[in-house]
Amino acid sequence: MSHSGRGGRDRGRRPEPSREVAVSKALSYILRHAAEREGVKIDSHGYANVADVLAWRKLKSLEATFPEILDAVATSDKQRFGLLYKPSSTSSSQTTTPQPEQDDLPSPSPNPAATAQALAANDPNPSHYLIRATQGHSIKTIEAASLLTKLSLTDNTLPDTVVHGTYHAAWPLILDYGGLKCMSRNHVHFATGPPLESVLPEGRAGGNKVVSAVKGLGLGLGLGKKGEGVISGMRGDAQILIYVDLRRAMEAGVPFWRSENGVVLSEGVEREGEGGKVVGVEFFDVVVERKNGLGVLWDREKGGLVQETPEWMLKAKNPKGGAGGGGGGGAKGARGKGKAGAPRVRVEGELEVVGDDDV
Repeated sequence: MSHSGRGGRDRGRRPEPSREVAVSKALSYILRHAAEREGVKIDSHGYANVADVLAWRKLKSLEATFPEILDAVATSDKQRFGLLYKPSSTSSSQTTTPQPEQDDLPSPSPNPAATAQALAANDPNPSHYLIRATQGHSIKTIEAASLLTKLSLTDNTLPDTVVHGTYHAAWPLILDYGGLKCMSRNHVHFATGPPLESVLPEGRAGGNKVVSAVKGLGLGLGLGKKGEGVISGMRGDAQILIYVDLRRAMEAGVPFWRSENGVVLSEGVEREGEGGKVVGVEFFDVVVERKNGLGVLWDREKGGLVQETPEWMLKAKNPKGGAGGGGGGGAKGARGKGKAGAPRVRVEGELEVVGDDDV
């Protein structure tokens, strides 16, 4: 199930999402961001009891049912949720569900098989199930090591492609920050595709010859119909693709993790004299603008920035209609190069400014 639920506009207004999307979005919100402040108990692994989740005010107002929760888990195109069947877990009518004993939980390593087993349990009692979001958290008490698998340079299954998708309004800010920041999230999110050669068919030397849409793939990002070929970790409407040299970053001490649904994540590292952690621009391999024909913006092999940020991008609107997180003021690079007259492109949904994405 797609999380977007977006279609055409009716007199400039977005249509209401389908019920399935509304339930899925509510689940993502409570499990990723709001459980603690909404009084829903959640453990360091990110798990909450399904009975308690169903008792949350938003899902109660939707009159969501247990079968709908199971359906949201089973049909999520990006495998946003993990499910555990724990018949020993009990829930009271006062939503004081005892937290699962840590020793009773499975290994924190990604375990899609546990979700499949839970979905097949055929037990109608929601208090016998635990649910979590597989990534995207901003709840600080959720421990990465309890939810994710840390990547190692000795790992033979390191992805060949690690790419962060973002928007026009974010690019000047990323340059200004000197890299990708988590912002309100616990991690910056990366997808494992599309491969660079599918976006730049003539390679780096091809410059602005970019494939913005591949036949059979939504926006060239692998977003096919009915979830076929969906890439977790990136929005389908991403305008700028930031390819990161994973091994180079890891060799420099930047930690990376993999979620249960295959998203690569990093909290970055502290930089001397700068506030907050960052996945620095020095680990960017290639950055491609794929919507307005600018093509390669950054190429490490050519020393970094190869196109100065055009005026229209500095003024680009973020998806919520505001000035891209400060309008890009102070961004590095002179204005005026590139397609100076290119139109502003408004995108719907949250702005993926330096990793603050909801995928």
